Amino acid sequence: MNCNHIQKIQIRFGDIDLMGHVNNGIQLGYLDLARWKYFEQVYGQTISWNDAALIVAHLDIDFISPILLDDQVEVHTSIHKIGTKSVSLTQNIVDSISGEIKTKTNQVMVAFSQKLGESIEVPETLKIRIREFEEATIG
Repeated sequence: MNCNHIQKIQIRFGDIDLMGHVNNGIQLGYLDLARWKYFEQVYGQTISWNDAALIVAHLDIDFISPILLDDQVEVHTSIHKIGTKSVSLTQNIVDSISGEIKTKTNQVMVAFSQKLGESIEVPETLKIRIREFEEATIG
């Protein structure tokens, strides 16, 4: 996966379950943080999502290899498709040292209006900024 955004993750003792692994639910928080930072970087500032937002509508996730307390991991995020009302992205949690993919995801985010309470078209400005950031023509 080509990746223009990498978010380093600090694993905390409280992230670890009884098996000595980072809990699967905690990993969702790592993905959330990386998505937020991705869009901050795309926009160049903190985004206010009060009027309209991109929300996760679909998530496929494969927990490939356990993440341990002393591992150094990062989340690689890339948008690979922009539709009329949605964007498709890949996020992988990767071992920073070995490059091994620990957790692999494919997601669909839908543009959503908080005011209207329904899906909307992905704003053109966002499409342009994503394309520029990803340095490729996306669907």
